[in-house]
Amino acid sequence: MTTNEKQLGKLDGTIALITGGDSGIGLATAKRFVNEGACVFITGRRKSELDAAVKEMGKNVTAIPGDVANLDDLDRSSLKSKSKKGKIDILFANAGIAKYAPLGTRTEKLFEGGIAQV
Repeated sequence: MTTNEKQLGKLDGTIALITGGDSGIGLATAKRFVNEGACVFITGRRKSELDAAVKEMGKNVTAIPGDVANLDDLDRSSLKSKSKKGKIDILFANAGIAKYAPLGTRTEKLFEGGIAQV
């Protein structure tokens, strides 16, 4: 038995929400989580990429279209995951753009794309 085969199942029964789960690191993580037994919800802005990711994984994955830069989309993603499975065990915040500011000075305006004076 290989190392990968021994690890399969270690996420059995867990519920994961992965932002940006339709490509790159997010998609690779979603695949791994599904292979280890998790039920995975992925978000992304492009429906075609979300559909392709779901088709590729084939099981235990649900796509939720949305943009992490939109607070309503973030709320909807969380609520949809919780309403289908009752909870979220793992949140992998993978998508986004970094904007830097000292701790304690971060605001919603900075999150929304405003410019912080640092």
